[in-house]
Amino acid sequence: MLGKLMKYDLRSMLRKFGPLWIAAVALSVVCGLYFRLMDSVSSSNFLMKMFVGLLPAALFGIFVAMAVMALIFVCSRFYSGLLGDEGYLMHTLPVTAGAHIASKGLTALILEIVSGLVALLCITLVAVTYSGEELLRGWREFLAMFRQLDFPAATPWLVAEGVIVAIAATAAETLKIYAAISLGHLAKKHRVLWAVLAYVGIDVVLNILFGFGVSSGLLMRILGSGSWGFFADSGEITAHGLGMMAGAMGSVLFWEVLLGTGFFFLSRFILKKHLNLE
Repeated sequence: MLGKLMKYDLRSMLRKFGPLWIAAVALSVVCGLYFRLMDSVSSSNFLMKMFVGLLPAALFGIFVAMAVMALIFVCSRFYSGLLGDEGYLMHTLPVTAGAHIASKGLTALILEIVSGLVALLCITLVAVTYSGEELLRGWREFLAMFRQLDFPAATPWLVAEGVIVAIAATAAETLKIYAAISLGHLAKKHRVLWAVLAYVGIDVVLNILFGFGVSSGLLMRILGSGSWGFFADSGEITAHGLGMMAGAMGSVLFWEVLLGTGFFFLSRFILKKHLNLE
């Protein structure tokens, strides 16, 4: 049933963001081709030069729109789908509250990852269409230099762990938003305002805990003394404390998973025990 819920949420996501992603990719190609054309146009051509800053500004505007729309989508799909008018229908389905939250959370995570990949693709397309030959030459030189560096064997695992930590942190942040919206739902009036205040309150509590960890030295004991990292010397990459680095990222991963789990069960508890769609 979770798959069917996600299919419904993913369709809604594609309807809203599919055209925006396509527009971003198309505008990236136009930007690159325009910059390429400008190289062959006289600098005195004012009409052509006038548009130099307009296309990048439009592309940046699309990036901003993607970020803002993603945040609005994450909040609105959870609020309207489970706590608003759609909630009357959704909660009649033979699905648990946890499945509803998981569907919304996984869809939001997919949206955030795909939007980031689209932004990266757009930047690459601008560079390729503007000067693909130079980009290819630079990439080959980078790979040649990269092969000469002697990275520790555990480096790929550390990179993979970093990616997992980033995904877990994104998921935990989304679940924090859901928890704040659920807490705001407990109020009888001004629920959106209370949801914002709940989000701020959660952030304040987490920042206090973080500050306590720093001031007490607990954070440094968990993450290690800090004498770890990668160092370049005469074309060789050396690493100090790879195990400590892996342990530090593992601690961060554990913390993000712990937070995400807590936010998930808090939202689930409110939806199961204190749901009020009036």
